[in-house]
Amino acid sequence: MLINMIGFNVAWFGLILLGNTFIPVAAFMLLAHFTWFSTHKWERKFVALVALIGISVDSLLQFSNVFVFEQQFIPAWLMMIWLCFAATICHSLAFLSAYKPLQLLLGFFIAPLSYRSGEMFGAVQFGESYLTTYLLLGSIWACLLLLFFAIKSRFTNTEVRYA
Repeated sequence: MLINMIGFNVAWFGLILLGNTFIPVAAFMLLAHFTWFSTHKWERKFVALVALIGISVDSLLQFSNVFVFEQQFIPAWLMMIWLCFAATICHSLAFLSAYKPLQLLLGFFIAPLSYRSGEMFGAVQFGESYLTTYLLLGSIWACLLLLFFAIKSRFTNTEVRYA
């Protein structure tokens, strides 16, 4: 659990600060995660699904001019952050599984700080005011965390039923 949390933070900082040049390192870390720490057969599918949802949401936010990047589409390093984040849900964030109110609170109050930090490091610009962006991201992330843990629950129940 601790290694997973440290690994995600290393990947996040590396990808925010070094961009696409850090993708091979983050990809290696993700591969190592799946090789040595993944405990569920379905975890790769789950990570891919969560990342796809997150990438879609961030793409919509860019299309809506909430996020401003130099390129037309969200950068590859942000897609890799989503893959790395998704790998935390079954491990370092697993303690949230049984606490929906905590999922809502952390999603609303904490998750937007990640984007704000990325903005402070120059990885993204906001097209709206900080308050508007924070409230929008907080609302989205409160829903996303509930969704991600509901999906995880579905995968877990499927594993138990058919194992």
